[in-house]
Amino acid sequence: MTAERKNLLRARTTTVPFEPSWRRDGFGGTLRLLWAHLLTSRGLLVSVGLHALLLLIAFVWVISVMKEQRYKQPEFMATGAGGGADGDRARILEHNLQLKKAKATAKTVSRITSKNPAAQISLPELPSSKLADTLNTKPTGSSSKGFGGGSGGGFGAGKGIGVGNARNFVGKPVMGAKINATKLAVFLDASRSMARYLDRVEAEIRKQFPDADVFLYSGIWTNVKDDTIIGGLKYKGSTGRTGSAPVRATDPDKLTATGKRIFSQYDANFRTGCVGAWLDIMRSEKHYDGIVIFSDFQDGVTQYRTPKGEKSDGYSTKNATIVYSDGMRSTLPTDERKPAEKRWEEDLVNAFAGAKAGRGPRLYLFSTQVEPQPIFNRCVLASGGQVKMVEWLRTGGNPPTDDEQVSLGKPTPVKADGSSGTPAAVRALR
Repeated sequence: MTAERKNLLRARTTTVPFEPSWRRDGFGGTLRLLWAHLLTSRGLLVSVGLHALLLLIAFVWVISVMKEQRYKQPEFMATGAGGGADGDRARILEHNLQLKKAKATAKTVSRITSKNPAAQISLPELPSSKLADTLNTKPTGSSSKGFGGGSGGGFGAGKGIGVGNARNFVGKPVMGAKINATKLAVFLDASRSMARYLDRVEAEIRKQFPDADVFLYSGIWTNVKDDTIIGGLKYKGSTGRTGSAPVRATDPDKLTATGKRIFSQYDANFRTGCVGAWLDIMRSEKHYDGIVIFSDFQDGVTQYRTPKGEKSDGYSTKNATIVYSDGMRSTLPTDERKPAEKRWEEDLVNAFAGAKAGRGPRLYLFSTQVEPQPIFNRCVLASGGQVKMVEWLRTGGNPPTDDEQVSLGKPTPVKADGSSGTPAAVRALR
């Protein structure tokens, strides 16, 4: 065997010692091996668990920080617009702030003593107590609805100041009177004798009440059949009697939405019952807090009694008996009505009496010639309105500058029952 062959056999049988991979492949090879293990399923689970642990630690840390901020009591509180400002925590915090302010502003008064019983001591004036003022101060809320912000908690609806019965409302001057109202309905006597006044009167009213609803009908009469005002709220009969046509009709385009509704619904009633029907219907309209009637008040009130056995379901007064009349041309010496036939007057007066409590309109009467009839005067007294004689309109003059005619009637004062004690024919001459 040759020497070369012996060396080859020796090399094949020689055992090679084990060498670690990191020594054989170096540090880079080791990293590649670890990355390969991580890509396996076992390595993926380890990675997911590690990330979940980190997320849990972060969540616990955030919750702890939020709790610390929540329990920290602020120095001030911003409330929402609703009832949140009335919550328990809001009241407690407000009370604490008031006590802090009181302590900060309170002054210590030194104690003064004297051993001489006859000594004259002048005590200093104590500072005004701010503690009582502070504690008596009540937090005010807003007048809107919504969530209570801050620590108020819960829903809340504030209550604002609405329009009441106009007690604090400054009256607006109209032809010598002062009208305490915001929404006005006006009845103008558009008969021929009143035609020359209409334009000026409407202009005077619209100076102070541009959106007033003005209704024009011919005459100023009121007809009552038994105990029902013809054309009024309780009237169930037919309509159609109109009398003479007015010199100027109601213009629907000048009416508000409420005025248009009333005109469309009750125009036939007003033409049938004139001012009596108009007054009886308008007294129940909640939209208006003031009602104005302008006329010479010559026609007055006429009440009829239906004969027994006849139906009282229409405006016709044929065969009916006149039991009361107070117009300028009336010749009836007495009132022959029974108590049941006067109930319509009490209903009308009671409706206007609610004006003083904000539950009805005030009544204002302007007359160029005759003092208004007793029932109208009673309604004015009950509502707290005014009666104004405006004879100066006949000459185209101006209202008096002073307020000497504030009381009802001129010059005779009106009694509690609405009468002036002066016959209508005499009143017409004034």
